Amino acid sequence: MDGWPPPGWVVTFTMFDFARGRARFVGIGVVAGEPEPHPHLDLFRLPIRPLRPDGEPVPDWVTRSDIIEAVPPPGR
Repeated sequence: MDGWPPPGWVVTFTMFDFARGRARFVGIGVVAGEPEPHPHLDLFRLPIRPLRPDGEPVPDWVTRSDIIEAVPPPGR
């Protein structure tokens, strides 16, 4: 899909975290696949994984409006 960062790109994002009692937080992760339709909302989502296997947990997905910046992997 046009305008979405491709798999392997690093993205910074902002989201709401009600479970931890924080209204907003900024995270960082790696795009893990192509955009997919959200099962309950009329929008698309992008699967995300942590930067490293032992890295901070990240949400399973983000929407386009959550993404602050996208950076290609080294060597691109």
